[in-house]
Amino acid sequence: MNTSPPNSSLFPQRGHRVLVVDDDDVARETMVELLLNAGHQVFGLPSPIGATKHILDGDIEVVVLDVMMPSIRGDKLAVLLGRNPRLRHLGVILVTGAPLAEVDVVAGAVRASAVVEKSAVHTDLDAAVRRAVRIPLVSHRPSPAG
Repeated sequence: MNTSPPNSSLFPQRGHRVLVVDDDDVARETMVELLLNAGHQVFGLPSPIGATKHILDGDIEVVVLDVMMPSIRGDKLAVLLGRNPRLRHLGVILVTGAPLAEVDVVAGAVRASAVVEKSAVHTDLDAAVRRAVRIPLVSHRPSPAG
């Protein structure tokens, strides 16, 4: 797997630029392969360490985060990413093995663009990525009242 950050100038103009962060090699490689086959430009990281640099250096549009990772939970990383004004454009998808009912509360709290169950990545991940590009992390959006 590629270990250097993506450079948007190296990618042909097709699909969306996606970073997949998951400590499980099989899950990460599966998601990367699915998104590549769907026409996206995809990069995978086994750890959230350095994710912000990869996002900025590669002009990433969507980040797919596993919720349960040993160094930092994906939902906690989503909060940190949402606080960075340089990442206002970023779509964030949380991927989890937990039941969606449990994760939807967390996703709402961090304002993720989407939540996908790991058992449904084959059918739901590409559509979630495409929606997330149109609906980025919403923590920086003004409220309807103001």
